[in-house]
Amino acid sequence: MACVALSGLASGAHAAATFPNSHLLAPATPVNNPGVNSSAAWAAPKAGAALQAIREAVHDEDWAGNFSEGLTKIHMRAEWSASDERCSFLQWLVFTTQARKVLEIGSFCGVGTLALAEATPSDGNVLALELDPFVVNFGKRFQMNSTSSQKIQHVLGPAIDSLAKLAGLAQTACFQPFDLVVVDADKALMQQYFNILIETPGLVSKSAVICIDMTPFKGQPPLRLKKYGFPYKCDAESGQAEIDALRHFVKERADLMSYEFGGLLIVQRK
Repeated sequence: MACVALSGLASGAHAAATFPNSHLLAPATPVNNPGVNSSAAWAAPKAGAALQAIREAVHDEDWAGNFSEGLTKIHMRAEWSASDERCSFLQWLVFTTQARKVLEIGSFCGVGTLALAEATPSDGNVLALELDPFVVNFGKRFQMNSTSSQKIQHVLGPAIDSLAKLAGLAQTACFQPFDLVVVDADKALMQQYFNILIETPGLVSKSAVICIDMTPFKGQPPLRLKKYGFPYKCDAESGQAEIDALRHFVKERADLMSYEFGGLLIVQRK
């Protein structure tokens, strides 16, 4: 079967202690460090200049003004950007799972995207699905200053559509499954994202780790924009009902194991 190119798409305690049989507890030993447990040898890399520059730019940007002027599709907030702690944890996951292929559903300005790319090996790849071209272009200005930017590919448009295309590509002979998935998008579709990921044969590897952001209000589209006074404010659903439903769904699945850490639901097949 002929290969289908992705270019067709627009561009305290140990956290894993809950998993008694998980490979996260004893990841493969690096070749250059025989006899040393890689989880003990790992240390969070110092944030590069490009990563720090994105963080500062996101913090300083007028996101309410951008939305009111029609520059962004939804009202975004600076606090949606991945924190230092979140980035360090994601990089730790990349290291301990030895992930080469990473999927990010909902990337915002790409702080987490770049952090993931910087942690993957030289032949690694991070595919970021994002609805809004404004934030993708915003982040690209800084990502291009990092040597890891070549590992990043963006797919613009509704994530559910892009994910459906990836599910189709997963049935082709040349497709390589994702080793790590980070879902940080709208809560209304989080269950559908998860179902596609876990049910589509070949989309994720058998040992893949799926991380889902469980923060209320984050990534939610606005119900209305209040323009009276400044700054402008948006009302939005919290998404808590969808968060609780997914948490319950995962807990009831006998074939899955999960734990929560740092605002993320971490899921892996048993």
